[in-house]
Amino acid sequence: MTNRLDELLSARFQACCLNYNDLIKRLFGDEFGIDKHLSFSLQFSSINSDQVNSLHDAAGLPSHIQAFINAFDAELTEAEFNDPRFAYRVLFVTKTVNRKGQADKVIEFIKADSELAKGLNKSYAVVKETEKTKYLPNQVVDKMNAAGFSRFTMHNHTQLWKAMDAKNPAKGLGVVVVKTWHWYEPWLDIVSEHCVTHASDYT
Repeated sequence: MTNRLDELLSARFQACCLNYNDLIKRLFGDEFGIDKHLSFSLQFSSINSDQVNSLHDAAGLPSHIQAFINAFDAELTEAEFNDPRFAYRVLFVTKTVNRKGQADKVIEFIKADSELAKGLNKSYAVVKETEKTKYLPNQVVDKMNAAGFSRFTMHNHTQLWKAMDAKNPAKGLGVVVVKTWHWYEPWLDIVSEHCVTHASDYT
């Protein structure tokens, strides 16, 4: 924390936290991830428009540091700069509920096709409200069996996802729900393609 660089680099600090947690889980297992202990950080001060403007206008950052950051960013590709593993950017919206019994949400998700979302820079993540269909491992195996690959087993499925590092959160192929891994639709397509390629092993 420098009080001068934080506003400029905060999205990159956040990406480092997520990358660190991802690496812990990949090296030692999901059960050692620290995200289950603190999913979201807490903000210890409110931020109004005047404060935001003062942050952007804050003087005192040495010109050579600013020049280095600008030069470093200029060398990045568009994909690298917008990759959440480099800098994780989210949109916070102030909102207060108007009925008793409702909980205030720290993070507000907006619809991807809303006017607010359309006005955002593409480097910000917009989360759609649509819930993805999830499949348990045995459901994936059952679907492959129903498709004609009767010899495709849970053991084959486990070997496949381990070989492909498919549970790596960065790949977005599934999610943990109540301590159980669920697969998304794209994973079924990958498994199906694998079965077709190795049809002689599974039919």
